[in-house]
Amino acid sequence: MKMRIATKQIERKLVQVAQKFQKNPSLVLPECRGSCRTCYFEKLKKDIEKLKDEKYVEKMAGKKGFVAAVAATIMLAKQKIPYVAFMKIGDENVYYAKRGKVKDEMLVGIQNWEKPNLRMLAYMDIARKKKVYLFSMPDTILCAEKVPEEFVAFLQKKFSCSAEEYILITWQGKKIPCCSEKNSLLNMKHYFYYPEFEHEIAVEAHVTTIECASQCDTCLIEDALNQKLDYQHYISGEMSDKKFLENYKKKIMWNIEKKKVLIASNRCYGNNADVFIERELQPKEWEREAVMEIIKNERKAIILEQPSAGKLLEKYGVDLQKLKEEYHESEKKTILKNLPTIRGDKLAEFIDDLARTHKVEGKEGVMKKLKGREMNVKEKAIAYAFLHTLGAKGEEWKYGKMEREFGKHLAPHVAQLLQAEGDEYGALLQKLVKEIG
Repeated sequence: MKMRIATKQIERKLVQVAQKFQKNPSLVLPECRGSCRTCYFEKLKKDIEKLKDEKYVEKMAGKKGFVAAVAATIMLAKQKIPYVAFMKIGDENVYYAKRGKVKDEMLVGIQNWEKPNLRMLAYMDIARKKKVYLFSMPDTILCAEKVPEEFVAFLQKKFSCSAEEYILITWQGKKIPCCSEKNSLLNMKHYFYYPEFEHEIAVEAHVTTIECASQCDTCLIEDALNQKLDYQHYISGEMSDKKFLENYKKKIMWNIEKKKVLIASNRCYGNNADVFIERELQPKEWEREAVMEIIKNERKAIILEQPSAGKLLEKYGVDLQKLKEEYHESEKKTILKNLPTIRGDKLAEFIDDLARTHKVEGKEGVMKKLKGREMNVKEKAIAYAFLHTLGAKGEEWKYGKMEREFGKHLAPHVAQLLQAEGDEYGALLQKLVKEIG
């Protein structure tokens, strides 16, 4: 308990509660929903009704117990409240006027009557000692031998959430999905006294983990997905709804990580590497071999949040730029190994250079090589012959009429050259050089 100066707002609220009970102290008596042979609250009723007498209020306010807590609260209707006590309950500072010898919890419960969870604090001693079941509703307290249906419906409305992931608490046939930043089960228990609660409820975790994306004969992760879960830490209030769900998902994934399966964006392909690669990774040609090597050699699960070949390669420490350069260099050697070495005049070397560039880099490579290059008339005719053959548009303005006409004449020879290899390539190149003259 701590003390502080009472603000006008706090003082006004406490006075309003006091006036409410001064007018009708019987409001604190629970509504009976049973048929007990003896009722503790019937005995208490006489003392509560006497609180309409001001002298009796003054007499009881200095004593201990529940009636004294109500009397001490009624006394606030005519008192100044310069200071208030407060205690931390959950994340909230709860204010009350400390009076007499009454337990703080009873004063908190009576003076914060409008809050059903705090109200229960005033009744807990009675409930435990007299073994009565009490249920705190928005406007009243219910005393019942069995759990009232409307009370469970009240909890259902108050604690239910609509998220995709939740803890499902089932009690008295009612399902309550919870997904709070706090522990919903623990907070529910602040609204009632019913010792059998934890024995009657069923608790299940509903989380989005892994969906099946491949029709495997045997599911390799079935045991991980269907593992039994220990709810004891949650039931004892040690973690929030969301923390429990998070831990549950981590445990599932921790068990899946031991399996040799392929997962991307929570979609599991089992060990079907071909479908996984084509549907999720979609590697470029220069990535494919490295991707397949990783999948072949990995003995545990491959799990990607973002599906792409690049993400997989990065995860395994592959330098993408280096891999790309090595691939293109290897491809270049493979493509050009069947072409003879050309030795001759500059014109032959110029034609050979353009032809080799096309075989490795395609039309774009040829256009890039020609861009900004200074050329004589023959070279420009050859250049135009290549552009015409490759269907490159928008470059005509760079060439004169004679260069274009001669280039079109040479284009069929260039087309043959681009398809040739080995000795045929050498012969066609020399033929083209002679044609140019």
